[in-house]
Amino acid sequence: MAFRRNAFPSLSAHAPAYSLQRRGSVLVAVLAIILLLSFIITRFVDEAVEDLEYRAIFNEPPAVRSFTYSMLEVALATIHEVGLIDDGTLHAPEQGWGDPLNYAGIQVPNGWEVSITISDESGRLPINTMTEDALNRMLEESFDFDFGTARELSSMLLDWIDPDDSRRLNGAESEDYLRRRPPYRAANKPLQNLEELRLLEVWEEAFFHSDGRPNERFQKLDSMVSVLNGAPANLNSSPQAVLELLALQGGYDERFLFDGLGDLPYLQELPDSANGQQSTVEARLLRVTVSLRRGQVPFTVSALVEPNFETGSGGRGRGAPPGSADNEGPKTGVSSEQQAMQYPFRIIQLSEHTWSGTDIEPRRYSALDIDRESHSF
Repeated sequence: MAFRRNAFPSLSAHAPAYSLQRRGSVLVAVLAIILLLSFIITRFVDEAVEDLEYRAIFNEPPAVRSFTYSMLEVALATIHEVGLIDDGTLHAPEQGWGDPLNYAGIQVPNGWEVSITISDESGRLPINTMTEDALNRMLEESFDFDFGTARELSSMLLDWIDPDDSRRLNGAESEDYLRRRPPYRAANKPLQNLEELRLLEVWEEAFFHSDGRPNERFQKLDSMVSVLNGAPANLNSSPQAVLELLALQGGYDERFLFDGLGDLPYLQELPDSANGQQSTVEARLLRVTVSLRRGQVPFTVSALVEPNFETGSGGRGRGAPPGSADNEGPKTGVSSEQQAMQYPFRIIQLSEHTWSGTDIEPRRYSALDIDRESHSF
């Protein structure tokens, strides 16, 4: 037995150290497993909470929709009241209608987030009602197209819009589009969406990439024109490019258009130099977007409305989209029902989703150097 103990002296000497090393490895492994389980549980809880918040939105649609539409009515009531105070005329958000929640003193319930944005659609040029001369001037001056290309583009657009099948000199009609693969016909009615221009010859090459995506020219065009506005452009909400074009047409310098306004940072009357049928100082077509958020999922209502404070009948007024008939009632009712209510707005579009149009920066903000964040209405 003595011989065996002396034959393996190293085994007995290192046994305690080996055991401690194994225990340390097991401890590290256990800690790693605990950390992993903690991470998994945390993720599970977060996802479960988000799922519950998501379900909460759709498990009580009456309350959510009702509150959202109530906020839409608050916005419209604010616009109406401010308009009546200012002799039935809307010019710019600085009148007070730009922040309806503040104006009406609405207290949002705990756990609810509400935002209301109001944009002036009438700051853009009405592409569906522009004359051929106006189209050519815009294409040449704002987009630097040469004489021939500008006329080709304008002819293509006007042939697409007009109700007949008579082709202009540089235009195209259904017989031309029917040769395409796949074939289709000319709309023969106003543009419903600006991306519809992808279907027009010449326009698809000039304003879209080869894969059909809008290019930089299209983005600029989107900030300048509207398929919804059928009235002259409101100078108070027009972007730089629109003011430059209108000034070129009217023969005045847009850099001095907003000089000498006094206390109010917007035009109340059309200056003599800017007098003409292509411009105004009134907001005649507004998009009101109400977004309600409870948790991670928002519920949004977007309404395109035409103020009609003069008659209160809700009938078709100056800013109605071209091509729309009086018998085309909104989703919420027919025209006769709006007239019976004496509603001071005509609802042109109403949808329960976020409006994806392009926001524009009015030129007068940069001209007057207004700090809009700190401006109190």
